[in-house]
Amino acid sequence: MKKNRSPKNEANAVQIIRNGYEGLSETYKKIAEFIVNNLETATFASLDELSKQIGVSDATLIRFARELGFDGYQGLRAALVDYIREIIYPPNKTAGSLKQRKIPILEAVRESDIESINRTIQGVDSEDFDRLIKLIFSSKRTFILGWGLSSFLAEFMAFQLQRVDVEAYALTRERRPLIERMLFLKKTDLLIVFDLVEYSTEVLEAVEYLHAHNDQVKLVTVTTDQTANIVRYADLNFFCDTLSLLVSLTAPMCLINAIVQEVIARRPQKTRQAVEKFRRAVLTNVRHYCPFGRNSLW
Repeated sequence: MKKNRSPKNEANAVQIIRNGYEGLSETYKKIAEFIVNNLETATFASLDELSKQIGVSDATLIRFARELGFDGYQGLRAALVDYIREIIYPPNKTAGSLKQRKIPILEAVRESDIESINRTIQGVDSEDFDRLIKLIFSSKRTFILGWGLSSFLAEFMAFQLQRVDVEAYALTRERRPLIERMLFLKKTDLLIVFDLVEYSTEVLEAVEYLHAHNDQVKLVTVTTDQTANIVRYADLNFFCDTLSLLVSLTAPMCLINAIVQEVIARRPQKTRQAVEKFRRAVLTNVRHYCPFGRNSLW
């Protein structure tokens, strides 16, 4: 088998592990799952530290790496370093790279966000986008799940869709584990999952549970890595470019805005009715919003 050291010329380290997963023994699958779900730990821990955390011997870890075609443990580790450097934390997208530019920081941030938006929107397949809008319309309820930073996106998208009369709910980590929230989804529902940069084991467990027990629920994923674990369960996947280290949510926010605007464009009459209903019930009620000038200090 050809030895793999780096993802530069072929599939990256994570893709190689996933592609070979089904043919692995149970012990090797355990190692593969730990590495993919704990990338930074697996990459920067020593052989001895990693084998102890997984619960296998050093020799087993070395054989696992060779089984997948890597040049032993060091080859696997080098490929993981390449993956993190080039996919998760690419140098041209780090906060440090902004400081290296010979322009003011405000302009540098603006340029970086514009680049992220362009890469995100250009990567959206128009047919997949159309299918997503149709899924939103055909589903009885739309749930948007997010953990950590992604929870802001889940709440924002649910808020925007509710305003245009889509029955949408944000699912975030509150007092109940995310897997418990999956118990209440029905086959007529749509689940959209944001899982960006800091991939959560809890999000993956929730998605795996849903797939195993209620796979009639349509699943759409939005990730920063097209090889992320949850993608394998998705009916549709969208890739968002973000600024690593200090993560910018500009690009995924832009994608959300595009989705909401398309919902509006496809049923303008219903949207106008929903907005007018909101205006009458909320915006004109002084208990909720102050009319212009009422709170003026002058």
